[in-house]
Amino acid sequence: MLRTSVICCAVAGVVALAVVGCKPSPGTKPATKDEAVKVMNAELEKLDKKVAELKDKADKAAGDAKATLEAKWKDSAAKREAAAKKLEELKAAAADKWETIQKDADKLLDDAKKAIE
Repeated sequence: MLRTSVICCAVAGVVALAVVGCKPSPGTKPATKDEAVKVMNAELEKLDKKVAELKDKADKAAGDAKATLEAKWKDSAAKREAAAKKLEELKAAAADKWETIQKDADKLLDDAKKAIE
């Protein structure tokens, strides 16, 4: 009976991995520079959409709300650009320096995300 339970649990684990896959959890550090660049590009694309949505809201708003949204949009766009520049540094980084640059890039990306929220 115990053996059957253990086998069932093992099979369930294998099935779960097959269905869900072995993807790194969010917040997991990329293992290579190429992975870091790929993740950063994807995050910047998401951020671009949010910045564009914020710009649309600012364009459609009126009065004080418009001024507030435009200021928020300009701030978030500037922070997004800073993150994009750091991504370029990451792409050009030497093999032994990319992790330090990636930490800085992550911080800039987080700042840009917070500026939009």
